Amino acid sequence: MPLEFLADRNLGKRVVAALREARLTVHTLADVFGETDSQLVEDTSWIAHAGSRRWACLTKDRRIRHVTLERECVVDHGVKLFALANANLNFADMIAAFLAARRRMAELCADDGSGGQIWVVQRDGRLEVVWPQPD
Repeated sequence: MPLEFLADRNLGKRVVAALREARLTVHTLADVFGETDSQLVEDTSWIAHAGSRRWACLTKDRRIRHVTLERECVVDHGVKLFALANANLNFADMIAAFLAARRRMAELCADDGSGGQIWVVQRDGRLEVVWPQPD
């Protein structure tokens, strides 16, 4: 099954377009919920939607790991969520970080036995699991 992503609206259209140009399959909240409704959809709803389709999630909201409802949703729906470590990266650095991490993200998403997890994507593409807390 090819890897597909659902991008949080906070990444912006330019980041999604560049990832698509790099041949990643990236869906936006507007694609899934419509332009108007995508502005109102709760994090738990779009995360659950991604999980129902076995899509991974992309966001720049690394604080999501501190919100109990969102963490539980990631785990309950078996979602791999990848959040940029630095939400203030410029456009080019956001794209570069995700592209540098894409091979490892694909490996992690192929591992069905690991369940839902939240990973932080560093600027250089390194990934660090942040939820559930590593032993």
